[in-house]
Amino acid sequence: MRIGILGGGIVGLNAALKLAEEGHDVTVLEAAEQLGGLGTFFKMGDNYIDKFYHCIMPKDEHLLGLIDHLGLSDNLYWQKTFMGMIYESEFYPFNGPLDLLKFSKLSLFSRLRMGAGAVLMPFIGNPEKLDDVPIQKWLTSIFGKHLWQRFWKPLFSAKFGDAVDNLPALYLKARLGRESNVSDRAYLNGGLKRMMDTLAKRIALANGKILVKCKVSSIQQRDGKMIVTDDKSNAYEFDKVISTIPVPSLKQVLSEIDSDTLLHPVPGQGVVNALFLTKRPMSGNYWTPVIFSDTEFDGVVESSTLIKPEHYGGHHATYVMRYTSKDSELYHRNEEQVKAKWTEDFIRIHQHLGIEKEDIASVHIFKTPYVEPLYPLGYNSKKPSFEIIPGLLYAATTAHVYPGITSLNSSLEISKQCLEALKNE
Repeated sequence: MRIGILGGGIVGLNAALKLAEEGHDVTVLEAAEQLGGLGTFFKMGDNYIDKFYHCIMPKDEHLLGLIDHLGLSDNLYWQKTFMGMIYESEFYPFNGPLDLLKFSKLSLFSRLRMGAGAVLMPFIGNPEKLDDVPIQKWLTSIFGKHLWQRFWKPLFSAKFGDAVDNLPALYLKARLGRESNVSDRAYLNGGLKRMMDTLAKRIALANGKILVKCKVSSIQQRDGKMIVTDDKSNAYEFDKVISTIPVPSLKQVLSEIDSDTLLHPVPGQGVVNALFLTKRPMSGNYWTPVIFSDTEFDGVVESSTLIKPEHYGGHHATYVMRYTSKDSELYHRNEEQVKAKWTEDFIRIHQHLGIEKEDIASVHIFKTPYVEPLYPLGYNSKKPSFEIIPGLLYAATTAHVYPGITSLNSSLEISKQCLEALKNE
């Protein structure tokens, strides 16, 4: 069977590998010149550096399973990681009950309520009903209005912007338990470049084909086949097609096919991301939210708590990010202006470490238009089917991840579910 895979991110490459190993004639069409989707990278010296931060959690069964299937498990290394909090430009450790009790930005009563609510949260709320309950309403019922305004809302606004009040509470509840403030995390030696290269090699060994710089311009149904045309007017005939490109992009290339009843585009946030390479280590915390600190970025991820400085030419790597609409002023702002503003803020919020401009070796700006979906209330009833045209066209996108968290692991989960739908038709 001839099967086309649209998109060379981890969803598409995983599907291509599984199908090719089963003996199908598989072709991957990727618009960019580099495989990986959000798992992209750039060359620095002798190493390839991830453009966006990634890590592996102990519960990432699908991702760990793929790594094992690729023979890369021996290249994983695990580290215990910690969390901090920068609140009103002051740093606080945030790794357990004692740290919470010392968090002076909240009253003692609020701290005690926060601790009690955090313990009870996994047990409160019926998942079947929380799909229709706004996150603001659910968290306010547990923690009260004050803690919603002073802690939870700014924390989640960092990722979801103005949509935060009306996100389904189920989306938050589903995230509970995946990780904690003190967590074991892993990184694959060689990064995402090694994973993507290994996937591509294994697909080739199974006689699959990968075409890069091959942007799809149209998809048509003809005589029981799917005809995919690229932007160079090359046409490819397939028995079945799996699309992993974002739903809005898929709808554009399906202009001649009525897909409105099955494909409902979900609005989403893009991200502006800065990678700071410093000559000295930072706080030692993997994840540090930044709240009420007059910064444009809202979070700090110190990848060097996982990845040795040798990978970065002897430097220490810290990512800062802001999730934002692809139509925002920040997303379209000149990169040098972003660097200047964010460097100033980066130094200011790390003044407790004595960081100065001379300690920053380089700053790299990356952005992508669609990362985090903004799911509407009741999304479970609106979530698209994996099967778009019965027996012919399938889709596996971030629109299918809900209520799970957007991650490499959940991407592999929907890749698996899409393949099951294809095989069971």
